[in-house]
Amino acid sequence: MNLSHLFPADTTFVIADEPMWQTPLRSEEEALIAGAVEKRKREFRAGRNAAHEALARLNAPDAPLLRGERREPLWPTGYLGSIAHCHDLCVAVCAQDGEVAGVGIDVEPLDPLPKGVDRYVHTEAEAAFVADNPGAHPGRLIFSAKESLYKCFYPLVQRFFGFHSVALSFDRERQHYHFTATDRCEFEFPPLRFEGRYTIGERHLVTACYLLRD
Repeated sequence: MNLSHLFPADTTFVIADEPMWQTPLRSEEEALIAGAVEKRKREFRAGRNAAHEALARLNAPDAPLLRGERREPLWPTGYLGSIAHCHDLCVAVCAQDGEVAGVGIDVEPLDPLPKGVDRYVHTEAEAAFVADNPGAHPGRLIFSAKESLYKCFYPLVQRFFGFHSVALSFDRERQHYHFTATDRCEFEFPPLRFEGRYTIGERHLVTACYLLRD
């Protein structure tokens, strides 16, 4: 699955291969999943191993990737990144903290959202978008794009914000998306240039976004 068009040229991304799902991590990272079920261990190892490879391509310091209060990866000083996985696809993207100020990525299976989840995710305008685009997995697209957006902004704002804090609009021809804050949002987003993109493959949907300092 080609994802190179989702991010600027000075980022690196790695799609986890099968060994990455199985190879044990550093002891500090393995301690984070000591009591987890095997499925969770596979996904965590795939994500961290892919992230280590992406960081290595940027010549970043080789150190354990621990996690913060909201279970987000803690990246080396001067670097940033994002990890996403579903049961059979895992992707990590990393960049140096400079012109690129944030990155976010999410991967989802091409399945409809579970029944009833949409009311927790979609604004009224987004619900209309879903109704107008049957069969194109629009509900899953909205969910995924908001997950990417949260991962991108959280390291900067250090605030939890729910699905209804933002409203999305989509350019389906270019496979881009944009967001606006709603009246449910309790803070101001930093004034950085936002780029949101997505791609749909045979079995997966991948959304990505990044922030640029002009």
